[in-house]
Amino acid sequence: MRYINNIFLAGLMILLVFPSCKKFLTKSPKYLLVPEVAVYDEKSAEAILNGAYSFVGKDEWTVRFTGGFSSMVGAVNYNTAAANFNMAATGDNENLWQIFYKTINGANAAIIAIENLADDVFVTPGRKQEMIAEAKGLRAFAHLYAFWYFGRWWDEADSKYGLIFKDKISELTNVYQERLTVGESYSKIIEDLDFAIQHAPGYASGKRVSKQLAQALKAKLLINRGKGNDYTDALALVKDVMDKATGLGLVLEPTLTSLYNNSWDSKELLFCRFRETTDNVISAYNYTYGYNYPTLLATDMTKSFLTGDPRYAESWGQVRSPVTNNNTFYLACKKLCRKGRQDGGDNDKYTSYFLRLTELYLMRAELLVRTGAPVSQAMEFVNDIRNRSGLADTTATTTANFYKILYKELFVELHMENDADWMGALRIMGDDGRQLLYTLRASATNILPDRFVYPIPKSEMRFNYLVVQNPGYEHLTY
Repeated sequence: MRYINNIFLAGLMILLVFPSCKKFLTKSPKYLLVPEVAVYDEKSAEAILNGAYSFVGKDEWTVRFTGGFSSMVGAVNYNTAAANFNMAATGDNENLWQIFYKTINGANAAIIAIENLADDVFVTPGRKQEMIAEAKGLRAFAHLYAFWYFGRWWDEADSKYGLIFKDKISELTNVYQERLTVGESYSKIIEDLDFAIQHAPGYASGKRVSKQLAQALKAKLLINRGKGNDYTDALALVKDVMDKATGLGLVLEPTLTSLYNNSWDSKELLFCRFRETTDNVISAYNYTYGYNYPTLLATDMTKSFLTGDPRYAESWGQVRSPVTNNNTFYLACKKLCRKGRQDGGDNDKYTSYFLRLTELYLMRAELLVRTGAPVSQAMEFVNDIRNRSGLADTTATTTANFYKILYKELFVELHMENDADWMGALRIMGDDGRQLLYTLRASATNILPDRFVYPIPKSEMRFNYLVVQNPGYEHLTY
């Protein structure tokens, strides 16, 4: 971003990409500049915080981030290995692992540097705590997705297949690190989210971490974990965000057309992938977000969700080839790959919708039912979302019927945007008493619960002798 301290970031990037090999463990990175050297006042603190945010703008937070989830649901054919639950230790999961931990590393650099500053160097009252809270919220965000992609988040608390949690800047001397237990992983992420809930600034834009984003992320963590008082606590968090949303300027767009046209500038977004400039990125990986890879491969059930629904035309359509002078059009997820511009400009606002207000409406409906409220009360929030797209109210007469309607709405609204379609398919039960995924993937013959998460990638397995691989991937070689 335009205020980033270039000298510090150069040193930080050297650190982030330096090879993690045993022969280097006794050596210090030759050109590493520690945060204390580069960060000495409020302006430079803002610079290092902006540097942490810059990692979320990287290409890996686009199709790789969303395509794997939706491929496992069976909705698209972006990642054939994920669709077949036959993931390898290289490829997309390597890139995801790296971007998650680069984001975490950038957040840690900001946290350490800002915490070490004296309070009196800040001219804006309370800004020091706000910046630390933003960085901890960003760290929690990346750790949460590292957990959902690579950890057995559904295991009991004493399971050894949790996170590799990072709260220090990565150095060659701390490459070796064990995984936390699942319970410890939840505790660490929640600790960061709680700090952000207490100290982060209120919502102003989907481009920054806010108190409301931290509340919503914690609610997502709790609804997916689903133990003890998780549903009650998650409902309270979602209700608080929604009740205060309008006063903060966080509002549903009047139409999906305006949402996707506004893209990262939409006031419906709690958090999104953002690039400061809409430079020409046609040759980069961003464009394949909706064009080359995630073509629609709907199962019978998800196809029925999309058929006849006006939101299908908002999400999918004919998109022009990114190749210069190629005017071929293909069916693609146009809400993500934009309009097929071959040159740079505003249409290049390739956005991952990490979390938007719509999802909170649907979460609130689900949490109401899970905490014993009447189905009719929960359906009010589902119908609010339907009405936005010109659809009439619908009703549910039973809890089972409610969940069918809920998942359809969740899928049609949010598929390919984040984790919502995948995690919902694991959280919601089908008529046969199993996870809804089994109904969605009725034609699949190889659904393997051990492979509901990716394997720890090759680079980590080769160079971190303390890490253990996820069950189900014993056959992999490194």
